[in-house]
Amino acid sequence: MTQTILHAAERSLLGDIMTSQTLWPSLLVLCDDCNGRFVGSDDEQRAAAFIQQSLEQYGLSNTRIEEFPLHGWRRGPANLIVNGHELACIGLPGTPPCDLSAPVIFLGDGEPADFEKAGEAPKGKIALVRGKGSHRLEKFARAVKAGCVGFIFSSPEPGALPPTGSLEFGGNPAPIPGVGIAYETLCRLERTAARSQMTAHLQVQAELFDATGHNVIADLIPPGVESPDWLMMCAHYDGHDIAQGAVDNASGTVAVLEAARALKGAYDSLAAQGATPALGIRFALWSGEEVGMLGSSHYAATHAGELERIKLVFNCDIVGNPGTLFLGVNGYDTDRLVAYFRELAGDHLFDIQTGNSMVIPYSDHFSFYLKGVPALMASTGGGKSPGPHTHGDTLDKVDVRAMRAATAFAARALLRLACDPAPLPARHATAEEVQDVLRKAGYEDLLKAQGRWKF
Repeated sequence: MTQTILHAAERSLLGDIMTSQTLWPSLLVLCDDCNGRFVGSDDEQRAAAFIQQSLEQYGLSNTRIEEFPLHGWRRGPANLIVNGHELACIGLPGTPPCDLSAPVIFLGDGEPADFEKAGEAPKGKIALVRGKGSHRLEKFARAVKAGCVGFIFSSPEPGALPPTGSLEFGGNPAPIPGVGIAYETLCRLERTAARSQMTAHLQVQAELFDATGHNVIADLIPPGVESPDWLMMCAHYDGHDIAQGAVDNASGTVAVLEAARALKGAYDSLAAQGATPALGIRFALWSGEEVGMLGSSHYAATHAGELERIKLVFNCDIVGNPGTLFLGVNGYDTDRLVAYFRELAGDHLFDIQTGNSMVIPYSDHFSFYLKGVPALMASTGGGKSPGPHTHGDTLDKVDVRAMRAATAFAARALLRLACDPAPLPARHATAEEVQDVLRKAGYEDLLKAQGRWKF
């Protein structure tokens, strides 16, 4: 394939994405017609049908919905009274229903040092932690291990509303109840803790039931190639039940749809000139990410025999914030790939940060990295979040220009890699190599507590 032919296809691809008339209508359907798309809900099924229909309309092959079982959860009212004062809160997905009275212990940021300092004191108490520092699930796992009977988690920022976020524990309902509170409520409780002991009455109503999630998959196959190796571009389309899930993650979902549409045109253009990419591209829209990456984990488990043919997973999770595009790459032998992205960003005149030194175990690329597959998470931002995991994650927060730029960069990168796979890692990481990285990153205990340490 000559550079002239490839450059012509790239120019058409970039122009198509930057002037697309389908991006905003797709966002409207996902956010206004399908609401938060919470896994196991009618809204989620409606979104899956729309995504499949869109991919079929764009000319992708083998479009299909793959179902997976899960423990469903439906929100009810939550009520928190501390020292006689009623405070606003919301249940965290996966929490069991409860009617609980117990002392409250303030454990700062909920980091290992905070629990070590507390010793045996948390046992039998409700843990109160700030939302800063390590991930919510890490704090929750420490609270469970310490013998706490409840969990109160705060938003990390002023004015950010009470946060939601799953307490998934190995795909099962949470072992203890948990609620989210606003930053301002945390500040009030911190002041109370400095003056007196705290006792809480926590009531949470929630329904637990058997449910079904839906992954949507489609293929872009090079002409004349029956069984190609793959690049995978993916995103989770499910959100939380308290908002539209616009930034997290309708933005990533539509980025994948737009890339699929534009890359189909690029493949057709190359074929018309007798040029054939070396790799196919598989597009996957996952559900159940917000309750433990259930959809992508199910796919990685049930398609284990096919994973060797996946050369890279490119996961888009939150690409609707303004600011820099971040690419966090994980896997064996990724230096060439990181250098490739940096060079392409310079040529693209696009502001990115990329590296391979950080493991992010909280999005769908991680389901594949656990199996050794080279994988990355792409997200935009750099400033204060506009409100993912809160009532504030609505369509008005999406920066469409940032979405177009991130989608264009991703699609161009994948087109080039499909035509010339040389920058891709030479092989998958071994189980021993993945274990070593995760241990050094401090995730072994968390993954064991969640039932995801399966080596």
